[in-house]
Amino acid sequence: MHTTHQHSEGCFRYLFEELEDAVVKFELVDSEPVLVDANDALSEVFGYESDSVVGEPLNELIVPEAKHEEAKQLDQRTGDGESNAALVERMTDEGERTFVYRSVPYKERYGFAIYSDITVELQRERHLDVLHRVLRHNLRNDLTVILGMATNIIETTDEERTREAAAKINQSASDLSQLSDEANTIQKVLAETAMIHPIELQSPVGDVIADCDTGFETAAITVEIQPELTVEANQKLQIVLRSLLDNAIRYNDSPEPQVTIAASAVDPTTVEIDVVDNGPGIPKSEQRIITDDEQITPLSHGSGLGLWLVKWIVEGYLTQGESPGLQAVIRNL
Repeated sequence: MHTTHQHSEGCFRYLFEELEDAVVKFELVDSEPVLVDANDALSEVFGYESDSVVGEPLNELIVPEAKHEEAKQLDQRTGDGESNAALVERMTDEGERTFVYRSVPYKERYGFAIYSDITVELQRERHLDVLHRVLRHNLRNDLTVILGMATNIIETTDEERTREAAAKINQSASDLSQLSDEANTIQKVLAETAMIHPIELQSPVGDVIADCDTGFETAAITVEIQPELTVEANQKLQIVLRSLLDNAIRYNDSPEPQVTIAASAVDPTTVEIDVVDNGPGIPKSEQRIITDDEQITPLSHGSGLGLWLVKWIVEGYLTQGESPGLQAVIRNL
């Protein structure tokens, strides 16, 4: 038994030292964490040699003055026997940096804390966010100009080839505008966190059909859903349904577009929604990209983002729900 204990301690010590994140063991003395032990990463992350700061108050070493009250609350939770997980700012020899902070209590007065530096990742995320917003703004403004000029050419020229060229420009600009809107929607939807709860499926289907009836007056939409069919979802379900209906109608080349929304319980934990239309269908190459995660190349790419959004939202439902989840299917009649 003694040998097993020593082996466990050796494994723990190896893990303790090999982690690239700074790991410290501390003792709460009068509710203040005092450094008992630290791995070598403490020096690389914060600039302190672990041997030189053992016995020092941890908060005085790394907590900025403005963050002492926050640190005090975290230490109080440790003293109460609770774990912590938070984004915190801490002082290093390179200035303040942002960390994912995780701590667990150990025995009566001790605790372990791990500091994972995510400063670079957050900066990259902020930079990308600014880049995306600038690109979307400029794209929207330039597309408005292109659409306006193409429309003006179509309305004023008598030359058939010029009119056809302007119509193609107009259509391409419209498609690009929609793609920009879809990308914006995806960014907002994936950033939102919304709890799922039981929803009667007929209600969001009715709301989405009312919206589609306004934008696609020529389409005939049929609903085949049991009145009390319920799923675990949230407001994102309307986005799923709207994207599927939009795809089924927008790319339908039939003179009389027809779409059927059907739903049925596949088993006690799954509801299948079928959106069926009489159009040309989704190209096989695009189906493979979305359903099989086939690599996107210049010669193999999706035409839009709506079906990606459907996939990602539904996958989220499948991992969250405890009672009927969803799977969505779109196909031809």
